Amino acid sequence: MKNKVFLLVIGLAVIFSIGTFAITVVTLGGWVSSPVEQQAMENVVKAFNQKYAGQIELQYQPIPGDYLVKLTSELSAGTAPDIFYLDSSYAQQFIRSGAIYPLDYFVQKYNFPVSDFATSLLQPFEYNGHIYGFPKDFSTLALFYNKTLFDKYNVPYPTNNWTWQDMLNAAQKLTHPEDGVYGLSLSPNALDRVMPFIFQNGGEVVNSQMQPELESSQAIQAIQFYFDLHNKYHVAIQPSDVGAGWNGDAFGRGKVAMIMEGPWAYSFLKETYPQINFGMTVMPMEKTRATMIYTVCYAMSRSTPDKDAAWKVMEFLLNDGMKVFTEKLGVIPTRISVQQSENVFNNPADEVFVNQVNYGHGWFIPTANGNSSKLLDNINNELYNIWQGKVTTQQAVDYIVNNWNSWASQQ
Repeated sequence: MKNKVFLLVIGLAVIFSIGTFAITVVTLGGWVSSPVEQQAMENVVKAFNQKYAGQIELQYQPIPGDYLVKLTSELSAGTAPDIFYLDSSYAQQFIRSGAIYPLDYFVQKYNFPVSDFATSLLQPFEYNGHIYGFPKDFSTLALFYNKTLFDKYNVPYPTNNWTWQDMLNAAQKLTHPEDGVYGLSLSPNALDRVMPFIFQNGGEVVNSQMQPELESSQAIQAIQFYFDLHNKYHVAIQPSDVGAGWNGDAFGRGKVAMIMEGPWAYSFLKETYPQINFGMTVMPMEKTRATMIYTVCYAMSRSTPDKDAAWKVMEFLLNDGMKVFTEKLGVIPTRISVQQSENVFNNPADEVFVNQVNYGHGWFIPTANGNSSKLLDNINNELYNIWQGKVTTQQAVDYIVNNWNSWASQQ
């Protein structure tokens, strides 16, 4: 009898143990953002946990403070979330460090539809023929214009065939310092805002050997035009010139007639300046069309203990989760099939952003070590010197090119 009781106790203990430890916990990390985005991701997590109840539990663990610094520290210590956000601008440094787990095995095993993503969206997360992350949403730049100001000064609205000269002509007619109104608000110290003009003029920023191409005539002309809008034609200001914190704020205050921003500006204007009457169109062109692509991927830590469970989470995030997230937040989904599904877009302007992905360029600067933060800091400082008239475009480019490799090698 005692033996039977003993065996019964052991059996119950085993059953209890199995029931207790059968659920795998997968953690998801991201930066702390707006309450709306926080709620959107919590909705995604809830949907996953309902679908995989009793099998996998997804826990969302936002990383507060300086996300890049803290993620770097956690990856080094092996304490990073199983899956986490990775921005295109710095993804390569983590990929090349070996901290990110390649996803090719899962892609092949589960026949994951890589072709459902635009090539330009995947490029920042690929290295040596392997894929290390899939983008969760994306943004491109578009031209916003204030219809009220265009009407006031009798200027025709922008079209999707606008050239640089068309934009300049309109900006000159829209610039009225006596009214406190200017044609454009630009970012004076941001390479990613100058880059579209370089691409539109047929130039490149960096070549396949990861060396700068800024000395080409196409690049020089593009950089010159961008800063001439301020220094020569006096039709462009920086946001602080009109007491604004960024281009969207300057636009919302009615101080500028045009800005070049992404979907974040659309939602900001609708929420903060609902009275403003504005339109949107594609970026102006010169020799060709071009815009920037900003995107963030889901990446898997190499130290993730249960990678199969983590992949199930990632696969959900990139399908059902993407639908939930984009519908709630109004951002643009990366999968073509999700873009084409019903009720995905929350605003009518999304088409302007989506259509530009076919000629967009991913926001990242490749370097030998994958780390470009110091390089970009120095480049942006020199661009601001052009804006302030401290150096000419040629002087700035020469200085950048001569110091490129030194800056690129810094951690």
